[in-house]
Amino acid sequence: MAQRFNKISTNHFTRGFTLVELMVAVTISAIVIVMAINIYFSAKQNYQKTKQGADQDIKALVTKKIFYDALINAGLSCKYGSKKQRYINKTTENQINANFIYNGSAIRIGKISEITDLIQDSLGDNKGFLYQHDTNYIMVKSEKSFTSLASTPINLSLPLATSQQWHSGDYLALCNNDYVDIVKVASIDKNKRKVNLVVAPANEFDRGDYVGKFSIQIFYIAATHDPKDSQKIIYSLYMYNREGSANAVTYPLVDGVSDLNVSYALIDKDNLAWRDITTATNLDDLKTKALKISFKINDKYFEKIILL
Repeated sequence: MAQRFNKISTNHFTRGFTLVELMVAVTISAIVIVMAINIYFSAKQNYQKTKQGADQDIKALVTKKIFYDALINAGLSCKYGSKKQRYINKTTENQINANFIYNGSAIRIGKISEITDLIQDSLGDNKGFLYQHDTNYIMVKSEKSFTSLASTPINLSLPLATSQQWHSGDYLALCNNDYVDIVKVASIDKNKRKVNLVVAPANEFDRGDYVGKFSIQIFYIAATHDPKDSQKIIYSLYMYNREGSANAVTYPLVDGVSDLNVSYALIDKDNLAWRDITTATNLDDLKTKALKISFKINDKYFEKIILL
């Protein structure tokens, strides 16, 4: 009896799986594999969606900080202030479209269509951008470095209290209580402590008065053609920078940014309203306490309110 049982058991295990059992096992394996693939692709899609959202949020934070820093830090560090003085152009250049250089405003806002010629003319061969229609630009005077006069200037020479890495063609602002003279560097001595000017200042300046180098920066939206698809354009936040009489440079800061709009706060009978800026306007003329900057990144809306 025992021998018969052992024979049956041995035959059963030797025979292996039946066709039905094998088909069931294959079906179960296929289901498990399909489920695993679906889970993988679902997880991948969720990851990509989360990553894309995180990338957008990071770009938005970077863009907001760029605008905040540009607006809050705009202007010159003259100890007398830099808004109430009379500005005098002594650069030997008379640029009607660039009159922002020679006035007391630190910030100007307007429509990009108003300044496309200014940007293109000062870029030299660096052209070919597509500006986004009906968007705003933000223009600021950005102080690069400053010092004070070591003694009273003599003719074309400015003695500096500290050495500066300035170059021929740079614009400088000389500031006292009544005037700001905008002058241009002809040369600087090897010790970087004495600047020679193209034209002498129009006004008298004394030891301790402010002298600083500044540039004009413009933040705006422009686009280039997608290298992978010539029919598609990619908008980005660009910064234009001009230091003196040399050609300006412009480069993208944050890709994917579009639809830049700037509005200012207006209080009317204790009610807060936001008004769009539709033409070139110096910020001082608005007498506002806040700006609202809005933009899109891949069609998602963002905004930043900056208290002034």
